[in-house]
Amino acid sequence: MTTPDAPTTDPDAAATTPPHVRRMVVLMLANLALSALLAGLMLVFQEQLLDYRLAHLDLPAGTDLAAARETMRSSVWSKVLPVALVALAYLWLIHGLQMGQRKAYRQVVLISVIVLLGSGLTLFQPFPWWLRAVNVAKMLVAVALLFLAGRPQVRGWFAATNRHDMADRFPS
Repeated sequence: MTTPDAPTTDPDAAATTPPHVRRMVVLMLANLALSALLAGLMLVFQEQLLDYRLAHLDLPAGTDLAAARETMRSSVWSKVLPVALVALAYLWLIHGLQMGQRKAYRQVVLISVIVLLGSGLTLFQPFPWWLRAVNVAKMLVAVALLFLAGRPQVRGWFAATNRHDMADRFPS
């Protein structure tokens, strides 16, 4: 039995995830939560969103509004369904980050750039203010994640010579 003041002798204590990597995980979970919020809001307010978009589009005279509405309805679903797949990918990437896998680090940087660009593009489309606000929040999280990923401590943790993932596979 150990006393509370005794030093820990856990062999995994030295291999714990550094704080900067834990911050990356928190930011990824925040981005995932914002994506889920966005998908939920788009589902709940689907009719209002379609009305808003139709009212703000420059449609030529004689356009079939019912057909345009159905086309937009499918585009709403195409934005909502990938959230579940992204959630699974994020869980896999989070595990890779915690293991120090360089591949996971590179993928997080790539995903952050894609989220930043994708969320930025939605600001130029006719969407209501609440949808824009969530996308701005997603952009801020992506910028924070890119900033954190560029820090020397983070880059050092995921350096090619610092193979945490290989060290964990082969016990001493």
